[in-house]
Amino acid sequence: MKNNGWHEARLIPTSGISSQVEQERRATAVLLATMTAVTRFGRAVADPLGAPEGPLETFVEVPFSSGDTECLPHGVIRVREGDTLWTALVEVSTGPRPLLSSRLEAYLDLAAEQEIDALLTISNEIPPLAGQHPTPVAKEKLGQVALLHFPWSKVVAEAVVEREDCSTEDPAAAWVLGELIHYLEHPRSGALLFEITDDAPTTRLPRLAPLEEFEVPPAPDPVAELPAPRGPARREIRIALREDPDPQAPSEPGWYRDHTDPADQGAPDIGRLRWWEGSAWTDHVYILPAAPTAADEKLENQA
Repeated sequence: MKNNGWHEARLIPTSGISSQVEQERRATAVLLATMTAVTRFGRAVADPLGAPEGPLETFVEVPFSSGDTECLPHGVIRVREGDTLWTALVEVSTGPRPLLSSRLEAYLDLAAEQEIDALLTISNEIPPLAGQHPTPVAKEKLGQVALLHFPWSKVVAEAVVEREDCSTEDPAAAWVLGELIHYLEHPRSGALLFEITDDAPTTRLPRLAPLEEFEVPPAPDPVAELPAPRGPARREIRIALREDPDPQAPSEPGWYRDHTDPADQGAPDIGRLRWWEGSAWTDHVYILPAAPTAADEKLENQA
């Protein structure tokens, strides 16, 4: 019996994803659920936000009202420690879609109004520097609420580290983390920037332009990497002045008199040397320095 088109049964299935909205909803749910199921992993995500010690509670699509506006962040993380209730909003994006400044600023206003402590954003964007946020927001929105960004690649890396650490002492937790990793690494999840197949109903990533459309920067001048002719200027000029009616190909790479100009009809250019690479003449030439005026006649006699 052929099993073409069969989907392996997984704790977190990738089948049934039909839009980026569904990608974001499912990615948020599986991440937050894993944070409560595996405490070590949950603390690895929550601690950088400033969350206090205590059991984690996570929720998805929690409605908030701010005046006449209703906000629906993707998720909420909550920690209760004694009489203290710490809360963070979670905003998620998948695929190539970036986070929106207007949406983040609205959530920061909501957090300040509702006394929410932090806003965690997760997307495939990579901040230019560690600690910076990839999406610009107005400076006056910051200060009261902690704003932190995780690329999806960091979430996966944290899951891998925690799975290795608990693989022997808590095999069940390691298996749950393995299912999370398996899901996030799948192209249909939208959690990592993979090129997806034609039958996948998720948002296709932009393809790179053909190579010929890119301007190829000019290669550095290789002459600078070749050794300059050695010895006094008179010696180089003396070499160039010697007659050689039937020049032979040199046996070793080096600088030799230039016989390659067809306009010279085989006569060497006495003011120029050319580099022989060992099997062929190259385009690299060396212009010889002029000899001292008083020595011209003597050099000609020697030649």
